[in-house]
Amino acid sequence: MVADDIAVAGVERLRTVAQVDVEAEITSAQLLARIPGYHALVVRSRTKVDSALLAAAGQLRVVGRAGVGVDNVDVEAAAARGVIVVNSPLAATTAVAELTLALMLAVARQVPLADTAMKQGEWPKKKLQGVELEGKTLGLIGFGRIGREVARRAQVFGMRIVAYEVIPIDPASVAHLATLLELQQVLAAADYISLHVPVTSATRNIIDAAALASCKPGVRIV
Repeated sequence: MVADDIAVAGVERLRTVAQVDVEAEITSAQLLARIPGYHALVVRSRTKVDSALLAAAGQLRVVGRAGVGVDNVDVEAAAARGVIVVNSPLAATTAVAELTLALMLAVARQVPLADTAMKQGEWPKKKLQGVELEGKTLGLIGFGRIGREVARRAQVFGMRIVAYEVIPIDPASVAHLATLLELQQVLAAADYISLHVPVTSATRNIIDAAALASCKPGVRIV
């Protein structure tokens, strides 16, 4: 079963190897009732694959997440029942990296304020003075695929890149993209901060009151 919207091409590819039912609007209760008859489940972000759903899925063998993170899948419960969880780690890398730069530019140039003012027939020019990205320091929290793509694009704008990675990596292997620092050092150095980490016990609320107190005044967080 495909329980969320995915590209038609993806559905057609699945149909070359299996019988596929697309139920993109299925509710949690409906899914719980119907899941016993399925061997595979494909979801995006809307559908939550929790322990109760997995317990009802007696024939389920694999859960496919059409995206990068698996925050909406109880991976431990799946493993305990022998259900494989797979994702598509490259699916949104470029799109998310480009969106990150778009959001950074939006806050740097006061785009949301300008948009609202224009729709109200106003042009408060003095309030719309922005700042340049060139020469600013971008702090990346998480330096996996997406973080590195953001770094490549930010370099084009003349930004200095510092990064913190939860999983240890060799600093020399990414020296052409960023300087690896400890989290507190990144927070203290950055004019812009962008987060690219999954939600885990180690990263949940990573930007808390103490972290904000370590940041520069006026830091922009994406």
